[in-house]
Amino acid sequence: MRYKQISEVADVQTGPFGSQLHKEDYVSVGTPIVTVEHLGSRIFTEQNLPQVSDTDKARLSKYVLKEGDIVFSRVGSVDRCSYVDKHHDGWMFSGRCLRVRPYDVVDSLFLYYSFCLEKTKEHIRNIAVGATMPSINTKLLGEVEIAIPELETQQKIVAILSSLDDRIELNQKINDNLEQQLATIYKSWYQDFSITNNELVETEYGLIPQGWHYSLLGELCQSISITHKFNKDNLIFLNTGDVEDGRFLHSNFMAVTDMPGQAKKTIATNDILYSEIRPINRHFAYVNFPADDYVVSTKLMVIRTKMFDSRRLYHYLTSDDILTELQLQAESRSGTFPQIRFDNVSKLPILIADKQTEGAFIDLLHTVYSQIEHINHENEKLAILRDSLLPKLMSGEIDIKGV
Repeated sequence: MRYKQISEVADVQTGPFGSQLHKEDYVSVGTPIVTVEHLGSRIFTEQNLPQVSDTDKARLSKYVLKEGDIVFSRVGSVDRCSYVDKHHDGWMFSGRCLRVRPYDVVDSLFLYYSFCLEKTKEHIRNIAVGATMPSINTKLLGEVEIAIPELETQQKIVAILSSLDDRIELNQKINDNLEQQLATIYKSWYQDFSITNNELVETEYGLIPQGWHYSLLGELCQSISITHKFNKDNLIFLNTGDVEDGRFLHSNFMAVTDMPGQAKKTIATNDILYSEIRPINRHFAYVNFPADDYVVSTKLMVIRTKMFDSRRLYHYLTSDDILTELQLQAESRSGTFPQIRFDNVSKLPILIADKQTEGAFIDLLHTVYSQIEHINHENEKLAILRDSLLPKLMSGEIDIKGV
């Protein structure tokens, strides 16, 4: 087993400086640019991707990604990285990222999994500079050492770990498809009114089927405020970074005792958690587990309803048009970061159908989300298996000759 610095096995490059690419250069249709918020798993998150024109892509061609590249966060969570697969070949990376391009001496996915080792991540966090905002550069990352076995061994390790990640990603695509089907049905029923033959009547929000009505969300739910006293000592703390795209990142959870004195909120099963800070559309989750042992950051809005089905409310809040509206409202507030408050949410009008239609849609929601949750649980188990195998395979503790 040889140990080599990253600079010996890969080319490391920082993204374009701010003077080379400005926010006003972004276009609605073009080549996507990966930034820090899109990193953290093997493949990129594809929400809210900035894009640049073909002219700017040609001008900044040295920042175009190739299959096999690894993209690192240069600032903030400096241990986060993602792998560039065939689908993302030709995309670009922002100035807040570093690009690692492996040479032939190392398998690109093996290098990615080396970066996923907790000891490697911890080392990168420790060498980061800057007290307020940790950051790394090409020199610091290039000096990180990793173990490099023979290429055949690398490829066998990759085959094992990739098989698990491939299944996780396939499961996520199934869930994304189920979510998209729900969105399509929601639009068909509640915007195109395909579910009913009722005569349309005029309201202040436009035409709706007779017997349907609008309610403001503030009439159906409430926001849970800060709690100063807790009934239990051993509680688990959730922050904005612990929920992403409707999923809970359980590996990030920490005990409340690790954060003394911080204000917190209690949560309950069927609550909806919603980020008050950007990026609004990535941080939401539906509490589908017993939540007696959990509290959350004050930056996570806790929405609770007893007058309406929580799943129905969750689906409405996470629909594309509502996410867009909330993002616009958040960005209109003055301050360092866009923020959303409950007064914004409470004023949103929600269309409520007749009892039969609502019942049918709620039944559908519960059936589909039951499938989604089952797949999420499978993914959690696969991720635990992958993460337990990773250090043992990389260290040689597990002999892969016969695998």
